[in-house]
Amino acid sequence: MDARKLARVVALGDMRCLARDCAGDRIARKFVEPALELMMLDKALEGKLDRREALLRFGEMYATALAGDGTVESREVEPAFGGGLGGGATKVVLVVGGELGGGATLLRLATLRSLNELLPDGLRFGVHTYVGEGIYRITAYGGDAARLMRLLAAAAPSAGGGYLSPKFEGFVGEARAEVRFGGMRLTPKGRVAADLTISEGDIDVKYNVYLREHDILLQFASTDRGRAELAARLLKLAGVGAEVERVGGGGVWRVRATTDMLAAGRKELRDAIAEVVRRAAEGGWVNRETADRWLDKLERGRALREGWPKYNVQLTEGALVVRYMSTNPESIERIAEELRKMGLEEGRHFTAKMPEGGRKGYVLILKEGLERAAWLSVHGEGERQRLAAEFVEHILERAKEGGDDVYRKALEVVEEGKARGSLKLEGFEREVGGRLVKVIGGGAEFGKGRSGRTLLRIKITAEVDGVRNDYEIAFGRYKRSNKALGFAYARAGAPGGREADAERLSALVEALTGKRPKVRRMRDGTIIIECGREHLDRLMRFAELYAAIMRWLEETGR
Repeated sequence: MDARKLARVVALGDMRCLARDCAGDRIARKFVEPALELMMLDKALEGKLDRREALLRFGEMYATALAGDGTVESREVEPAFGGGLGGGATKVVLVVGGELGGGATLLRLATLRSLNELLPDGLRFGVHTYVGEGIYRITAYGGDAARLMRLLAAAAPSAGGGYLSPKFEGFVGEARAEVRFGGMRLTPKGRVAADLTISEGDIDVKYNVYLREHDILLQFASTDRGRAELAARLLKLAGVGAEVERVGGGGVWRVRATTDMLAAGRKELRDAIAEVVRRAAEGGWVNRETADRWLDKLERGRALREGWPKYNVQLTEGALVVRYMSTNPESIERIAEELRKMGLEEGRHFTAKMPEGGRKGYVLILKEGLERAAWLSVHGEGERQRLAAEFVEHILERAKEGGDDVYRKALEVVEEGKARGSLKLEGFEREVGGRLVKVIGGGAEFGKGRSGRTLLRIKITAEVDGVRNDYEIAFGRYKRSNKALGFAYARAGAPGGREADAERLSALVEALTGKRPKVRRMRDGTIIIECGREHLDRLMRFAELYAAIMRWLEETGR
């Protein structure tokens, strides 16, 4: 029997149980998403839905499921069925509950079968299923995982150009973005224009390239924000971190990258841009001296600034460590002064220790320092912005020398820093687990808790599943480690009671941060929603919250 038909037959009995309400909403939702995926993929196979659109939507839904109930790894693994996969192997695991006989797992497997029928031969993949402790694990290894991750790299949900979940960063290393040169033309104003298409996993976007008087501009614009987010993701896979921005506060969304950003991209992108410049120079459409300058920058790729110290960039227990060491106190002071000129503050963004007793001194760049430098490289002004951009470029180059894992972690920190304050709460919309979240507005303020500790109160007005409410999460510093934790309480008087209120608030937090909060149910019926530092860091992407969160972290940190 066909896998999809078998899944429907087995799942049908489970669905009858759901219809009789013998299972709660939590279990029902596990069936709804794969069922919708299967219907969508079937329509695409029948020619009733655009194939590429179906691939994109499936990738977004599957990546979202992985963010909540899965893992993505890029390392050597030993699968349960035996046999090593070698260095650099990958693994993708989705955990599915075993309720009602595992019908949801069969639906998931049927969707993957349908997906493979839509994919070209070079992208098809296999999976293995394991059962244990009431759950099922759908797992792809090695080359199969790499092919799945290529699709997810283009389709995983994002906001402003950065992935919504850190788990999605694991897809980037497997991506093989292709860049194709299109036709060239002169605009009515005499500007040289060309078309470039970037594609991955059979998903593509066409960009416009303009040779302007002083720089090269690559741009994509659309009234569809989702399409602009896709354009930013594909550009990121080509090595360029560009953000999605709204044009003039209207209904057009834009992604842009200029010469220096393009020169930092992958060779495929730089070669395609260089082809545009060469053809324009040969046709007499651009000054030869200007063309040679652009070509030199593109051919050299990431140009390291002369005189930058050789920072050591590595991972220590999973944390990124950026450090310069020297026995020369003048070198330590010179580097510290460079960082101050850039706009970093000692003690807050970096620490410096002078050499003593013949031992080396050091300058240690804290995670907050690299994030701040990344932010300044985009949002800074004048000399500070230039210095920050060169510093970030240098650190990423050094991270590359440390290996793929070090580079991915450094890029994650840089992308997070660049995204700070880049989004708006007002008008933000996202669907999470079948719930539509619409944010109306919000802000943050300081206050005192009962214990006297300084609290950061984040207040957001949102509509979740059509129910509008005002939500508040109070962050404080707790435990000996001064850990930042945020708490909110579900309200008994909310529509549907505490459980419904907790579900809506959890959906709101997940929509804004890409990570679901912890939900604690107490014996007296109280429901507490708990957020951690990762949620707080992600909330700094929103302009209305960024400044207050930064100030609170500084004033309450040790």
